[in-house]
Formats: sequence, C-alpha cells, structure tokens
Amino acid sequence: MNLELGMPSTPHNWGQSLSGPPILDKIVGGAVPSIVRRWRGIAPGIDQAALDHHFISVHLGGAKRLHRRGEGKAEERVVRPGAYSVVPAGSAFHWETEGPVDFAHFYFDPKIVDHVVASAFDRNPSYIQVEETLGDADAMITAMAFGLLDELASDDRQQSYVEDMLHLLLCRMLRLNSNARRNSPLARHVLAPFRLRRSLDFIEANLGKQIGVEDIAAASGVSRFHFSRAFRETTGSAPYAFLLGRRIALAKMLLINSAQPLADISSQSGFTSLSQFSRMFKRETGVCPSSFRQRQ
Repeated sequence: MNLELGMPSTPHNWGQSLSGPPILDKIVGGAVPSIVRRWRGIAPGIDQAALDHHFISVHLGGAKRLHRRGEGKAEERVVRPGAYSVVPAGSAFHWETEGPVDFAHFYFDPKIVDHVVASAFDRNPSYIQVEETLGDADAMITAMAFGLLDELASDDRQQSYVEDMLHLLLCRMLRLNSNARRNSPLARHVLAPFRLRRSLDFIEANLGKQIGVEDIAAASGVSRFHFSRAFRETTGSAPYAFLLGRRIALAKMLLINSAQPLADISSQSGFTSLSQFSRMFKRETGVCPSSFRQRQ
C-alpha cells in the first residue's frame, strides 16, 4: 500500500479491514485526545493503510518475529512483550507476525502532537518529524502502555489518570522517536489575532480594577504560561508591563483633563494605593504625579 492509492485512512476505517474486531476500543478525551485499540488472535498478515494519525504499536502476548515491509524497505526483528513500534501518519506497511498476534495501538492526531511539541518541548512543530521504528524496547513506554491498558479495561477507570498517562506516553515517544530534542528551532509563541483582541479589550475595560496576568490570560482563552510568552512575542511587551503602561496612560489623561484628587486618579487607574501610584508613575515618567500635573 502507498499514499498514491488515496487519502490517508482513519484508524476506525482501517480497523474494519482487519480479520476480527478489537478486544479493546476506547476514545479518550482531555488535553491529549487519543484512540486506544487492542487486537488479539487475528490473521498474522496485515495490510496497514496510510493513516491520518501517528500511532504507537505495543507488542503483547509473548515473544514473536515481526516482518514489516513498506516505505521503501523491509525489516525483520524478534521482539519481546512490551516492545513498541512507531508509525508516523501517512506511512503504510505490510506486517507479518510469526508468533502470538496480540498488539495495542495508541493513536494521536498530528495536531495534538504539534501542540505537545510546542507546549512540552518548546519547539516549532513545523520542524519536528516523528520517526518510525520497529520493535524498540523502553521500560517507561512498556510500563505506561501496560498501565493504560489495565486502566482502560477496568469498569471504574480514573479519567484524569488515563489522560495524564497518555500525555506522558506521547512525550516519551517524542523524546525517543522524533527530532524534538535535537537541533530543531524553538517554538514561536504568538497570539491569534482574535485572542490578542480579547486581551486588549479586557485590559481597556478593566484598567481601574485589580486584574493580573491570570485574568488577562483567561479572557484570551490561553493558559497563563503560554499567554505570557505569546503576548510578548506578539506585542513586544510582557503582559504586566503592557498593563502598567496602559494604567500610566490613563492616569496621565486624568491628571491633564480633570481636577480630581491624586487618590481618586490612583484608584481609577487600577493602583492599589496612592503610594504605589506615585512610585510607579515616577519610575515610568521620571516625575511624580503632582509635578506632572503642574507642568501641563
């Protein structure tokens, strides 16, 4: 099979072509959505179509000899239970198994992988490649895969545990089977235009209130960790510095255009006290508020 035969298949559609149904079939939501499926005792010869998901295949049930042909090469390896193979999205193979046919697949959408690359590895996903491998051994991947399969097969599984383990499994695979740790460019975190507009509108509407970076990030719909870096990349200013600049600008306008007491201007501009207002105003402008007013 190859990509010329058509568009990549979904895991569900391809799974229907196998000689028997999966004994485990779960869709997991959360921050790292995944599809987890397991087959046992089906025909040993499998044509694996090019899929629209990356997947990790964990080999179970006993030692076996695997033959894999496709993507311009043929490979053969004896694997023990818990060994794993990685198949990048868009890759097609023919598999033959000598020994017990028992395997689990963990499927990840490329968009989710890109998100994890940027958030967990701080790398630009455009430069990251998932690297295929056959029958590798890694104690951490084996332990996480076995733990996930046990939890997903139970009647009272803990959703948060499953989601966390899937995230760790994906991160571990990327560390071992991608160029995410090598000389790939760092991620450039920028805010989408609509998120930036939400942030700016929220700041302007709440200058007189006690808001912080967490509140602005929540208004934009981005976590604080990613928001701070993305806001700086997009505007050239850290969120707190930008907020302070807007408060100082409002205070200047009130000092010039009104006769309000400094304490009132301090409060309307979002400062917690007159002393904080005076200190920050002088630091930013070089003069105290009263002197600024007198010069106008």
